[in-house]
Amino acid sequence: MLLTIYDRYKQKRVDVSPDDNCTQVKEVQGENVLTLSFTLYEYVALDVNDYVDYLGERYWLMEKYQPKQKSTVEWVYNIKMYGIESLIKRFLVLKMVDNECEPVFTLTDKPTEHISLIVQSLNIGMDTNAWKVGVVDGLENIVIDYEGKYCNEALKEIAEKVGTEYWFDGQTLNLCRCEYG
Repeated sequence: MLLTIYDRYKQKRVDVSPDDNCTQVKEVQGENVLTLSFTLYEYVALDVNDYVDYLGERYWLMEKYQPKQKSTVEWVYNIKMYGIESLIKRFLVLKMVDNECEPVFTLTDKPTEHISLIVQSLNIGMDTNAWKVGVVDGLENIVIDYEGKYCNEALKEIAEKVGTEYWFDGQTLNLCRCEYG
């Protein structure tokens, strides 16, 4: 299998052929990590926010990577790339009012509004409009204190109060039972 790693500007950085010991570990309401091992015959620098698309999902590098030089013409890479489930830990939930980004506030509203707020924060944090709201369970108002809360913390609290789980399907955030097939 050939995978293409792109830089943050969507420019192709390198094509790689991963070894057989590569893994993907994905948990509902938890981490989503793609571990890749490969060898290149020229040095290629990998940087924060470089990404690869694998099985319909995007995985990003969260730190600059320095490969090990095996010989004068071989560099060995063992990298961990993270799905959005892991990246949401980097973004605060923000309340956008009158062009002000406010990280400290309390919201009493339906779960749909809380999820919309988190999607908006993800779009701001990633400088995109790609993230969308999917299926959201719960019709009762819930109260969440967003006092400098990161998206993953807020999602866990919302899911607990609604009595369900959150999960991503591509670039769509869902708050309902996760079922496939």
